[in-house]
Formats: sequence, structure tokens, C-alpha cells
Amino acid sequence: MQSHKASLSTQIFYGSGSIAIGIKNNLLGTYLLIYYNQVLGLDAGIAALAMAIALAVDAVSDPLGGIWSDRIRTRWGRRHPFMYAALIPFAGSYYFLLADPGEISDQSLFFRLLVLLIILRLSMTFYEVPRGALAPELSKDYDQRNALSAWAMAFGWLGGAGIAFVANRYFLDSFVDREGYQTLAFWGGLGIFVGGMVSCLGTHRNIPNLHAPEPRSMHYAVFLREAKETLSNRSWIVLFIAGCIYAMLVGIEQGVGTYYNEYLWQWKPGVIAPFAFFAALSVIGAVAFAPLIARGRNKKHIAVGIFMVTIVVGPLPVFLRLLDLTYGTNFSPDNGSDLLWWVLLIHTCVMAAMGALGFVFIGSMGMEIVEQVQNRTGRREEGLLGTVNSFVHKLIGAGGVLISGLIISMVGFDAPGLDKATLYGGEEIIEFGWIHVIIAFVMPIFSTSLVLLYDIDRDQHDEHLTTLGYREADQSRSIEGA
Repeated sequence: MQSHKASLSTQIFYGSGSIAIGIKNNLLGTYLLIYYNQVLGLDAGIAALAMAIALAVDAVSDPLGGIWSDRIRTRWGRRHPFMYAALIPFAGSYYFLLADPGEISDQSLFFRLLVLLIILRLSMTFYEVPRGALAPELSKDYDQRNALSAWAMAFGWLGGAGIAFVANRYFLDSFVDREGYQTLAFWGGLGIFVGGMVSCLGTHRNIPNLHAPEPRSMHYAVFLREAKETLSNRSWIVLFIAGCIYAMLVGIEQGVGTYYNEYLWQWKPGVIAPFAFFAALSVIGAVAFAPLIARGRNKKHIAVGIFMVTIVVGPLPVFLRLLDLTYGTNFSPDNGSDLLWWVLLIHTCVMAAMGALGFVFIGSMGMEIVEQVQNRTGRREEGLLGTVNSFVHKLIGAGGVLISGLIISMVGFDAPGLDKATLYGGEEIIEFGWIHVIIAFVMPIFSTSLVLLYDIDRDQHDEHLTTLGYREADQSRSIEGA
């Protein structure tokens, strides 16, 4: 007995849509805060407020977008109309976020940032929520879903790390290079549009083979009742909460990484440009083996093991450097040394590969919830359930950066009359680093503990497929499109 499966080309076209997500995550998690704070001069706390408001709008739009795409019926299916419509505002808002605003007051700069972030997040919702909902429709096989998740993770890193490598190597002379960000604005926006369009067109042929639901009520009272019933699933709840916590941690690491590179390690962008390239190769190599690693095994146990290792390894380089600066020890190689470059390169690659691999299995585990909910309610609601993945990705880009922005202001980076030359290895970056190390150790403990409460294994998933009639004897239905 075989489950419905996706062809290799379908898997690749689906995964390629994550290029746009990776480029967006790179902006929000690496460049946006330092650009508005250190280049344009906006107080980090004010910039964080704009991000918080946009994130609040995002939190509402995700489930609404999921519910809408679950119910809509068009000749282009349920998902693709939203994906096509979102690409131009998605790419355009990225461009204008980094475009030079010229002479502008802090108040106007705040509202410019706020409006553009809301547009970016809303367009991201109507692109990624429907696209993410395609995955459990394209394949219902327990093991192949690992492959779908792996393709998406690999392409996401290709987009995010690729634009980081190009920007650091060719666009930016320093992390506070105003003109370099203008070049990044154009190429990043173009990458989002092209990556998203390739995925839309490549998966368009699958539309006739996707699930076509019976007409359903669009009344808001029915929305709320059915959403409550769907999201009361225990496995969805624990993955959502655990994912939010862990994703926020990743966001914190991305948000502060540029400050560390500038003020703690004191790198020039071109020197560490290879980091993004090799990190992407590490991720692609690691996730390529994800289906083999999980074959015949429990996804939950693998994910928990990976996250436990990252709890210890993640904050280690910063922790050792802070010991040197605070207590005069000599655990960390000197700034500018070849040894430090190699140590941080290896650490970056290991953490990127392990984090990506863990999220591959978390994403795959989220797909299994679709059939469990359908078995209980009679409804396939990939869009609504998929908001866990979309929301987590957005928290990676913004939730952690929000916290970082507040901490940056608190420790004194925006103090009036501050001489920026004193920030290099100064008290501000040391205090900021200690706060970050504590957060980076504590938060994943809670998220990993929650993953242990997930309750769907291989046998339970097979039982759900059999009950729903998706498993057929002696044949498989390959979703290859026309």
C-alpha cells in the first residue's frame, strides 16, 4: 500500500518558492535593524516599535489568510491566486524598505518603516500561507514529506545566504554603508519576485490534482467556530508554541549577528562574506540527508536530539569572548586572527546545518497534523494549520529582532552624544552580549521540552491515511500534473 506522492520536479518547484522567504528573512534578521538604527539614525527602540506593530498585524492576517485560502474555489485552485497576487507588493516593499529615504524626520522615517513593514508582512502572508498549504496536498507520504520540507529549507537558505554573500562581498564596504544598501534593495527585491514566480508557475500544473473541497460558509461566526475546533489539536498547539519560542531565539541571533560582526568581532563584510556561502552549502548538504536520517525513525526524537545539541553549542563563541573581556581570560582567539575566522566559520556552518535540519523535521511533523484534524473534523485545512510554519518564519525575521532592538537601546547604543568609536569592544556590546547569551541558553530549553508533547508517530499517521481512504493497494498516485 502506497500513499499519494509528489514527483521530483514538483518537490523542486515547491521548494524553490522558499528563495523569496530566505531573502526576506535575511533582510529582517540581519540588515534592517542596523540599517535604520546605525545608518539612518532612528532610535532602536522606535524601530522595534514599528516592527512590533507590524508583527501584531501579521499575527491576525496569518490565520485569516489560511482560512480564506482553504475555502476559496477558483479555476486556479485555492492557493495560486493568492500567491500570484502577493509577489509584486512583496518584492516592492522589500525594495523600498532599503531605498534611500533622503532627508526625512524621525517621525516620518518611523511611519515609512511601519507602513512598508505592514505591506511586506501582509503580502508575505498571502504568498507563504497558501504556498505552505500546498505541501501536505502534494504528498501524504510520511517519509516524502521530509523531502518536501528539506527542499524548502535548502532553497530558503540558498536565497537568504546567497543574498548575504553577494551583499557582504560586493555591495557593502561596512555594515553601515548607506550606498551598499541601495544596491541590495534592487537585487533582493528582484530575487523575491523571480524566486516566487518560478515556484508559482512550476506548481501551477498540479492544480487539477489538488484537493477541491465542497463549498463552505464564509460567515465570520463559522470561521471562528471551525478555527477553534481545528486549532484545538494538541500536536498543533505544542508545535506552534515550541516553534515560536525557538524561532524567536533564531531571530535574536540573526538580529544581533551584524552588531557582533561590527562591534565585537570587528569584521569587515568582505572578510566574512564566505560565511554565508559555506553555511548555505552546509545546510543543503545536511538537509539532503534528512529523508535518509528519518527513514524508519521517529521524527520527534531526531528533532529533540538536534535541538539539545544546539542549546550548548549555539552561544559558546560569544560566551568565551565575553569571559575574556569581562575577566581577562584568554579562551577566544584574537580579533583579526586566522584562527578566529576558522572557528567562527565552523561554528556558523554547524549551527546553520543543525538548525535547518531540526526545522525540516518540525515542518514535516506539522504536515501530519492535517490528516489527524481531517480524521476528526472531516475538513482539510492546510492553510489554517500551515499558519504555524508561516508565523514561525516571520518570528524568525522579526520577533527576535524586536527583542534585540529593545536591548540595544537599553544597554546604551543610542545614548545621546555617544562616540561610536567606543562601541568597539566597549561596555555596551559586552552587556548586550551577556543578555543575549542567557536568552540563547534558556529559551530553547522550553521549546525543546514542548516538542516532546507532540503525539503523532508513523503508525498513527498510517492509520489516519487508511481511515480517510488515501492509502490504495498495489498502486500509488503520483501528483505530477499535466
